[in-house]
Amino acid sequence: VIGLGAQLGITVTAEGVETEAQLDMLREAGCVEAQGYLIGVPSTAAEINRLLRTGTALRRSG
Repeated sequence: VIGLGAQLGITVTAEGVETEAQLDMLREAGCVEAQGYLIGVPSTAAEINRLLRTGTALRRSG
């Protein structure tokens, strides 16, 4: 799926990433976007707004 996305020029987002091993495997396969408990737990809209206002939201990069 990651390769197909690359061929079509679209970004693939991996969902449900829970471990560093999964994230490493995805990176090796060329995946550049992921979401899941490893990246961040589910949050309320109010919590997301607070994180964005205060600038404490972190973007994880490889």
